[in-house]
Amino acid sequence: MINGAAVGSGMDMALHCDIRLGCENSRFIGYQQAGQIMENGGCYYLPKMVGLGRALEFAYTGSLSADRAYEWGLLNYLVPSQELEKTTRDLCDRIIAQPPLVQWISKRVMRAALDSTLETTMVLTSNAGGILQSSEDAKEARRAFIQKRKPRFRGA
Repeated sequence: MINGAAVGSGMDMALHCDIRLGCENSRFIGYQQAGQIMENGGCYYLPKMVGLGRALEFAYTGSLSADRAYEWGLLNYLVPSQELEKTTRDLCDRIIAQPPLVQWISKRVMRAALDSTLETTMVLTSNAGGILQSSEDAKEARRAFIQKRKPRFRGA
């Protein structure tokens, strides 16, 4: 949740997040005004997230408004500031309702896929599918579906 300026390493920290929510107060400001380049992963993540041309535009200008960050896909959500915390909590509730092992493996595979081939990614997902299918969480999901109740996932 970004409710203000994400400056320098604060911006880099935001780029490390899986999902970013912002409001009209959100801003991204780099190190350029201090005569520095993005560090701490910013030069790695930003071009992958927004494309090289947009990343270079940010590197050349040093700032990005909330609207532009949302347009570029840097913010997943752009909501009014009075709705930011509720939207964030609602999203967290939706995330928590899913099996943690699936989320963990999905994140690992998708991050690896950024620097890999389609074939390698297909092997990773195929291997992961077999592991997940036999997990306790998958068994719980099937039981909960049959019993028409919410599952209780344990991450196992």
